[in-house]
Amino acid sequence: LIFLLQILMISSLSQKSTLPYGTPDFSSIRNEEFRTSLLEAMDSQALSIKEIIENQDIPTIKNTLLPLEKSNQELRRISNIFYALASAHTDKIIQSTEKEILPLFATHQDNIYLNDSLFQRIKYLYNNRNSLNSDTETLRLLEYYYDNFTLYGANLSEEKKEELKKINAQLASLVNEFNFYTLEARKKASIIIHNEEELKGLSYEEKQALKQADGTWKIDIINTTQQPILASLENEATRKYIFEKSWNRASQGEFNTENIILKIINLRKKKANLLGYKNYAEWSLQKSMAKNPETVWAFFDQMMPHTFEKVKEEAKILKENTLSEAIQPYDWNYYTEKIRKNNYNLDENELKPYFELFNVLEKGVFYATTLLYGITFKKRTDLPVYHPDVVVYELFEEDNTPLGLFYGDFYAREEKKGGAWMSCLVTPSKFFEQKPVVYNVCNYIKPKEGSPCLLTFSEVETLFHEFGHALHAFFAEQKYASLAGTAVARDFVEFPSQFNENWALHPIILKNYAVHYQTNKVIDDSLIKKIKDSRTFNQGYAFCEVLASAYLDMKWHTLSIEDSVKEVTLFEQIALEKFPKEVPPRYRSSYFSHIFGGGYAASYYAYQYSEMLARDAYQWFEENNGLTRENGEHFRKEILSKGNTMDYQTIYKAFSGRLPF
Repeated sequence: LIFLLQILMISSLSQKSTLPYGTPDFSSIRNEEFRTSLLEAMDSQALSIKEIIENQDIPTIKNTLLPLEKSNQELRRISNIFYALASAHTDKIIQSTEKEILPLFATHQDNIYLNDSLFQRIKYLYNNRNSLNSDTETLRLLEYYYDNFTLYGANLSEEKKEELKKINAQLASLVNEFNFYTLEARKKASIIIHNEEELKGLSYEEKQALKQADGTWKIDIINTTQQPILASLENEATRKYIFEKSWNRASQGEFNTENIILKIINLRKKKANLLGYKNYAEWSLQKSMAKNPETVWAFFDQMMPHTFEKVKEEAKILKENTLSEAIQPYDWNYYTEKIRKNNYNLDENELKPYFELFNVLEKGVFYATTLLYGITFKKRTDLPVYHPDVVVYELFEEDNTPLGLFYGDFYAREEKKGGAWMSCLVTPSKFFEQKPVVYNVCNYIKPKEGSPCLLTFSEVETLFHEFGHALHAFFAEQKYASLAGTAVARDFVEFPSQFNENWALHPIILKNYAVHYQTNKVIDDSLIKKIKDSRTFNQGYAFCEVLASAYLDMKWHTLSIEDSVKEVTLFEQIALEKFPKEVPPRYRSSYFSHIFGGGYAASYYAYQYSEMLARDAYQWFEENNGLTRENGEHFRKEILSKGNTMDYQTIYKAFSGRLPF
């Protein structure tokens, strides 16, 4: 009996899963296990590091670099699972674990990168790299670690290292607190509608999806400032109320994030100063494609005049069509939709029946992948998932070689963060003999049982976008997990995903997936033309709201140690005073999770920077016979398979023969 109890007490996370591809066995994982398992994995890595630095032999690839890469294997495996659940299916146990673990994890990382004995061994190898008899990727791994050590403070004095450790631990706690506050603020901002008249403009299916058991309708706030539902609602007061709930969440009341933001910014300024940089952006951009803040500001200077002019033209059209003297932010998307109906004879509700979620996924996203790369898909229902809504597919190469697993988690839930993202449950690595297990998360409104999930075209593009990230991981050819797939700079990682959006509107692919869910009628050419014609309208607005957030991000992160900010809202107003007042930023500071709760601090510009790459790459396709297997294979070989193994400009030029801009 005691023996059986001991077996039952062993964490299901302590051993690698025996399921296909090493995918997590969610049926046996208990959230209570994560705390102990993560602590044990950190201890295990610390012991591995100790063995490396106690080795008296001259540093070699074999006794230093490879053991360092291997030391993180267990912690990465468990962390992948933990952060997947923390983002997509959290609960109080996970939140409590995250709150405790994140500062410890920050300290653990500092104990590695600020360990002088370990750094001296890496430095010795780096200084003698030209005489090492090693392959290109291993030398790149050496460069990767050396850069990380120097960037994270390995050359600091012991006194400054201790100060940096305190800053990093505080930042980890604050980032966790920011994420918790924004999740709770978003939930609290949900709107209950009692009078159906206030929902006029929504289709029957849309209203049914919002309907609650008590006969009311619940509208959940999504991550962005603008809410998609505003484009359909005819009641101006309802539109205004929803917009204001979205705009003001996390900037007032119980879950106000403003004090957290000020603390994060002040600590980031101190960190950058301690590390010898003028501001956080200068430090953060060292390993990016842009390299420095000046390049980003120059990019903004190039983009802003044309964008503002485009917004001005669009606002004029809206005013002329609505006879309004001023366009309020909560009215913009509604009036835009009316113009699409009037000028382009295009109604979003006319389109949505053609965009049923799983038709778009299987006959659109997957079909494009098959045409371009020869990849095929098989649905798996035999593998455990962390939520009943999650679907699983196995991917195969053209010769039927297994490639990996894909998990899709598409519906909004209260225990899920807002937005859409991709990550790995199992990181690809030939060194560890691991094939990728990748997941995409979205936040589409879940339909009532038996009803289809119908998407807007923007949501269709999101599905293609996130799978572009997935392909970047699936096609990784790297030996080392630290360099594999999407382990690239922020302003390059969004390139494959933005590029993949292009196939959503390609006529061959569109006609394969855009099938009316009731009549089985394929979308006709006239409707396709309406989509294409109408897309040119409102592009200024769409680009401007993202540009505003990117600009705000850089304003925050180019503050010097001498700059003092006492009020978040006032800083935001001054930072964005150049921008058109009709166009609110896609994210306000108070719920800007990308930069205060995620890894995009001083890097949100990456979406538009990468968009320029994506446009140029698609143009290359059009110049070279378009949608062909040959072109797909070329893109896979030169872009998607490279990971972080060489300079990004070199990667792009090998693909297209030119630099994008």
